[in-house]
Amino acid sequence: MARVSMSAICVFIFIGDIAKADNNFLTGANDIIAVVDEDGDIKASPFNVQFGKKDIWLPRSGHVVSLEVNEKDVPVGMVLDNEGQAYFPTLKSDGSSNRQYRFWSALLGMGNPSPKHRTNSATSSQLSRFGLQMGPNPILYRVTTSSGSIVTTSAVIHLMNNTAKLVVSDIDGTVTRSNIRGMILPALGLSDWKHNGVVELYRKIANQGYQIVYLTNRAIGQSDMTREYIYSLAEAPYKMPRGPVLLQIESLLGALQTEVIVGQPEVNKIAALNRVKGLFPENPFFSGFGNKAWDILAYKALNIDPDMIFSVGEDSILISEGTRIFTNYTDLMERVSIMYPLLNV
Repeated sequence: MARVSMSAICVFIFIGDIAKADNNFLTGANDIIAVVDEDGDIKASPFNVQFGKKDIWLPRSGHVVSLEVNEKDVPVGMVLDNEGQAYFPTLKSDGSSNRQYRFWSALLGMGNPSPKHRTNSATSSQLSRFGLQMGPNPILYRVTTSSGSIVTTSAVIHLMNNTAKLVVSDIDGTVTRSNIRGMILPALGLSDWKHNGVVELYRKIANQGYQIVYLTNRAIGQSDMTREYIYSLAEAPYKMPRGPVLLQIESLLGALQTEVIVGQPEVNKIAALNRVKGLFPENPFFSGFGNKAWDILAYKALNIDPDMIFSVGEDSILISEGTRIFTNYTDLMERVSIMYPLLNV
């Protein structure tokens, strides 16, 4: 037993050490929440996108990222830094980029601008050029490397009114029945490993006019796999409602370190959700579902009504944080019209 425990400790230490390095191997992007006000002005959550070493083996700093929204090119561009993270240059007032890739500058680590000259937040002026429509808007990020190859990754911009109400849900252990098995088994095609009833409940909540937001500490390089998994879930005749999928802006190893070793994933979740909260004139978060203490802590930090915060057990039993009453998905489904009053959307 001691040898097993020591081996586990050694593995955790090893992961913690290499997670500090540039391990952004995979490519992926977070979905974006965009909010329009009564005057037509749009604000949006950060454009978090990463091009990994798997797809761009050359030094990545300086590569220009072209954007396509709703299958149309938009006159707004981004640039990659040394770690493959995309950013909007702030030196040009029109939001475009005429940066050119320079191999030696990138190789020597000289291609990154100072923090004041970069941002991952689009301005209202830039967003106005995207041709956004209410609801989901597919966005494609495209990089043409110096070797001539084209690398792409995609996400979705969800445009909503500033009166929208959000229900946030963790994924691993909340939609799935286990944090680790819920991540690994679907990837291996062995099982969907979801809680029975979660699809029907979330669909009925969405039918009441609420927007489901999926939040996870999975690494951003797992974005495509995570979206595909979420939207593949079904309980006839119900399908999982579409909604923004927000992942951790770290490498796979960094995400594992945060979730398992450091044990403070609520810090990332609170930061991400606060950025979303700041897009609205009033707190948009109506309810939250999670399976760990840090999920509940994050939801309470957002001032969600404790009665509408639910802790989900592996046995599919839910506990209201406010009332401490035990319930289940079937019971919530029967009371969904009471607990989630119909919204005018």
